[in-house]
Amino acid sequence: MTATDFASVALATIVEKAQASGAGVLNRIAAVECDVRQPLPFPDQSFDACYSHMLFCMALSESHLRSLAAEVWRVLRPGGLCIYTARTSVDPDYGWGTPLGGGLYELDGFVVHFFTRELVERIAAGSTARSFELLAVEEFEEGELPRRLICVTMRRPL
Repeated sequence: MTATDFASVALATIVEKAQASGAGVLNRIAAVECDVRQPLPFPDQSFDACYSHMLFCMALSESHLRSLAAEVWRVLRPGGLCIYTARTSVDPDYGWGTPLGGGLYELDGFVVHFFTRELVERIAAGSTARSFELLAVEEFEEGELPRRLICVTMRRPL
């Protein structure tokens, strides 16, 4: 498994938890610092799956999201899955804070991208050469607000 993050402190936490879990977990994890607004530092077709929890709803414009999806497509093997979660436009925080345009809002100094079904479909559609099959979009709640999220499952065609 390869864990990526922009923050080295987050990767250090992953390594610490893997070390504490025992059973050789640390030997099966690679922690890689990277900025998802740049090309991913992995070879083409090097992963079977990519999972991210709320990465896509960070302070990323739609063009950044489309570039990120294209990079995920590139590093996935044919038939590989991309599963991500994101906050939605039915979230209780949607519309609060400072609107930044394109579904982005600044809430207490933190920028959140709230997703619509149309945005999910545009990201999955990508370009002619790099489109995903959109397999599922499932709504769920998380936390005390509760936050309203979706879990999106896309597949790179064979």
